Amino acid sequence: MEISILLIPVMFLLNSIISGFFINKLEKNKFDVIVNILPLFGLLLSIYLVTIFTLYEQSVLTYQLYPWVNIEYFSANIGYLIDQMSSVMIFVVCSISFFVHIYSTGYMTFDKDYSRFFSYISFFTFAMLLLVMSDNFIQMFIGWEGVGLASYLLIGFWHSKASAISANLKAFLVNRIGDLFFIIGVVIIFSIFNSFNFSVIFNEINYLKDPNDLENLELACLFLFIGAMAKSAQIPLHIWLPDSMEGPTPISALIHAATMVTAGIFLIIRLSPIYEVSTYTMDTILIIGAITSLLLGIVGIYQNDIKKVIAYSTISQLGYMICILGAGFYAASFFHLFTHAFFKALLFLSAGAVIISMHHEQDIRKMGNLRAYLPITYKCFLIGTLCLVGFPLTSGFFSKDLILISLYNDDNFLSLFSYVVLVIGTFVTSMYSFRLLFLVFHGDERFKGQKITEQGLSMLIPLVILSVLAVISGACINFFLELNIYSTENKNISYSGILDFILHGILSLPTLFILIAFWISKKLYLDEKPIQNNSFIIGKILSVVKNKFYFDEIFFSLANTCIKIGSFFSNIIDHKLIDQKLIIGIPKIIDRLSFKAKKIQTGYLYHSAFSIIFSLVIILAILMYRI
Repeated sequence: MEISILLIPVMFLLNSIISGFFINKLEKNKFDVIVNILPLFGLLLSIYLVTIFTLYEQSVLTYQLYPWVNIEYFSANIGYLIDQMSSVMIFVVCSISFFVHIYSTGYMTFDKDYSRFFSYISFFTFAMLLLVMSDNFIQMFIGWEGVGLASYLLIGFWHSKASAISANLKAFLVNRIGDLFFIIGVVIIFSIFNSFNFSVIFNEINYLKDPNDLENLELACLFLFIGAMAKSAQIPLHIWLPDSMEGPTPISALIHAATMVTAGIFLIIRLSPIYEVSTYTMDTILIIGAITSLLLGIVGIYQNDIKKVIAYSTISQLGYMICILGAGFYAASFFHLFTHAFFKALLFLSAGAVIISMHHEQDIRKMGNLRAYLPITYKCFLIGTLCLVGFPLTSGFFSKDLILISLYNDDNFLSLFSYVVLVIGTFVTSMYSFRLLFLVFHGDERFKGQKITEQGLSMLIPLVILSVLAVISGACINFFLELNIYSTENKNISYSGILDFILHGILSLPTLFILIAFWISKKLYLDEKPIQNNSFIIGKILSVVKNKFYFDEIFFSLANTCIKIGSFFSNIIDHKLIDQKLIIGIPKIIDRLSFKAKKIQTGYLYHSAFSIIFSLVIILAILMYRI
């Protein structure tokens, strides 16, 4: 089984190398076959792996491949840690990546950098698998940075577009902020446990009694969470994710569903034994997740780019996952990550089909009644939308309601506050989801003279399969409730059986909010009866929302301030003071003094005799004074 595990990331790494360097000159049909074979094998191996760890209840499997560094006080090995959680995550990454590969053979057909695209997405998947399979912080950080590098390359894939270059630079810089805190957190943990290995740290965590070590551990957890905030796009480090839509749509599906943004969620779940002893950090996680979910969901209501609406929905749903992690219900968060991966990939790939059919038009105000032209895409998009809002009996219903029930039954006041925020968030989610559905697929046609048809099988087959997975993934609720999170115990989740769960969910407040949002959206966007409100206060609030709460402006203001401070230290302190005055100035002064001092030595004997006698007189005077 060890060989099978190793082959999974190797398949995608080989695919990246082969598609990028060796087969880019082949005919498209042959290229498509070759470039999808290795991801298919990776998917099959991941299915085998998850079967072993779920059906046959395989215990935690660790394996050291190579002793990389081994000195007295420091060791770092290359190996892997596989348990139920990581096996499921590997399956999610491999399945979404494979569907994206298939879909991209149709979506990227006419792109001149066709082979480069497949090389990048395969490397992206490899880096994420390396992160997921890691058994130590060093290896995880390599995967962590690999994911960041791949996202930079893919977001700026169309590098001739200025907006794409700006977007990938923005993503790169924001994630570097998180990476800095990630490194600091890892260093602090190493200073406490003298190890980077997860198993060693988790085994010693229960024996940690020193108050200083506990305080340092709390600080380390906070820093690691800031790293997760950047990767998983939480306020205020979320600003890169909407702009990442500048990349090709299949990349958006991969980033938002299975890689990159889920890395932060996975990090906290993997490190759950550490976070269990970090009370203040857990409360911080709880609040940040709730606020992110609500505020960024509100912003999504006022977006007109089809991909950006879905992007803000991703940030909002990530807020759900982060929030419930702060309450300590790791299984509930991981369950929502699982279901979200399939219906979010479905939404993005459906949006990509719409964009291609509309000849690369992304403004939803220029669409309408596309269900008459794209019936299959419409049905797939509808399924994804219902899952996103958490409509009863869909996968999103099971995972989101599990989160809400867990928060409601928790004895922490902040959990109750978060519950209220997230319930309001279900209304917001339903508003932007139904708005998107109605403006794109219903109502009057707002385009003219365009031939609109369904795309080929390479794009439709992944949509149909993802639709099925999005529907049935909610049936895995029992598995996730019994999931063995490594070295920690999950909090008890109130769950009395699937029938009672469904009945409670249907009669709950979130379901009522979904129906109200559906009715309001229908009135606003189908019946075309917009609400007229000339209130000055309401106008100002809407202006703030439309400007995305000015997070971008605040970030760039802080960035410019940091640049000015850096320029001051560079130009004034470093260049003028240190370089000109100290490094160059002091030798000049010494040279001048030396030039003047050498005039004292004239070469005449009487001058030398005078100097000796004068020095002796001075010395004797000093000695007599001291006596």
